[in-house]
Amino acid sequence: MKKLGQVMVIALTTIMVGGVAATTADAATWHNGTPKALRGNWQRAYKDQGTKIVMHFQVKAKTIHLTRKHATTSTWSQLKYQKVGKQTYKLKGTFKSKDLTDKDARLQIVLKNHKLEFKNAWSSKYDYLGWYHK
Repeated sequence: MKKLGQVMVIALTTIMVGGVAATTADAATWHNGTPKALRGNWQRAYKDQGTKIVMHFQVKAKTIHLTRKHATTSTWSQLKYQKVGKQTYKLKGTFKSKDLTDKDARLQIVLKNHKLEFKNAWSSKYDYLGWYHK
C-alpha cells in the first residue's frame, strides 16, 4: 500500500511538471500585422533651423506609414510583431522609402502614457526617435 502511494505521488509530480513545461507563452510567438494597441494616427512636432516639422506615424492593421511634408513616405509592410514587455513590441517586415527597400527591417515600439516612440532596430545601441502623440 505504501509503495502504491509513492508511485502515485511520483506519477502525479511527473505529469504536473511535464504539463507546465509543455506550455508556451503567447508573448513569445510572432503574430501577423500590427498590435491593436498601436493602431491609429500619431504625430510629432519639432523645430529644425527655425522651421516647424510635423511627422505623422500611421499604424494600420497590416502596414505602418511615416510621412513628413515635402518628403518621401516611408512604409513598413508584411509586418509581424512580438510583445516583449508590458507595452513594448518588436516588429519585422519590409521597409520601403523611395529607392530603398529592406526586406529584413526591424522596429521596436514602446507605448507609454498614451504616447508612442520607436527605433529602427532592436539593439540597445540605437536610440528611440522621439515621442509621438495621438
